[in-house]
Amino acid sequence: MNTIKSPAPLTADTGIPQFYDLREVAVILKCSVRTVRRLLADGRLGYSQERKGGVIRVSAQDIAAYYEASRIGPAVSRRTRRQPARAAA
Repeated sequence: MNTIKSPAPLTADTGIPQFYDLREVAVILKCSVRTVRRLLADGRLGYSQERKGGVIRVSAQDIAAYYEASRIGPAVSRRTRRQPARAAA
């Protein structure tokens, strides 16, 4: 059985830029590799390193930028509470 190791945390400050492959990015974002590929193709997730042979690497800074860009604010309800119907007299 194949198990996927969790990638190193994004907050590790070693001074060396951290790069992740697509499978590791999918684990971090809690989505599929196909979704990560779509984000890359749409330009919503940047990639910092592309090697010959089609290996794409995504930096921790690009993942953090994607999180910031895709943040959703708190939900605000516009509906007011319904008043009970009045009884006919």
